[in-house]
Amino acid sequence: MHTQTQHTQTKSLVWSGYAVFIWSIVYMLPHLYWALGGKMGGSLLKPNTIQSIHFDLINWIASVFLTVAGLIGLAFIYRSKGRVSRYMLLFIAWAGCSLAASHGIYGIVYRVLQISGVVELETGSFDIHEDAFVLWDLVLFEPWFLIEGILFGIVGYCFLKKARSRKIWLAACIIGIIFGLVTGIMGVRFA
Repeated sequence: MHTQTQHTQTKSLVWSGYAVFIWSIVYMLPHLYWALGGKMGGSLLKPNTIQSIHFDLINWIASVFLTVAGLIGLAFIYRSKGRVSRYMLLFIAWAGCSLAASHGIYGIVYRVLQISGVVELETGSFDIHEDAFVLWDLVLFEPWFLIEGILFGIVGYCFLKKARSRKIWLAACIIGIIFGLVTGIMGVRFA
């Protein structure tokens, strides 16, 4: 029975590590395309974003962060056995979970409030023809952040073996997400 549990945890860890890797790399690809000067898909973004002088730089930075996030997922699978590396991986996964999930939750709620007219856009009330980027943000970009955060939470959970450690992990992730949401409401967004 004990061997079966260890095998299941190992399978779960491998699955969740690869999920973080694949999810991050798939999202990195359009950023890399835009960083290299590509223009296709720009209609999904806020008008004039693609013409911004910082657009290429922002996408280069996003490409690096997303690649590193993917490699963190693989590091959980092919980690070294050292205590410091274990704690570092868990801290990075906790930060990734907290930042990405809170960013996604905040963004989804904010976009819903904009579409419903509770919060105005910079241009005034939401208009489907002029503000399609808000819908794309709601159905594509913000959910990506939320799922990335959830995947980081899962990989950290699967990495831990003891029930008590897993409970502490879940509590820490929830506290981190709440902190991210509170700072978002206060106007400080980390991602």
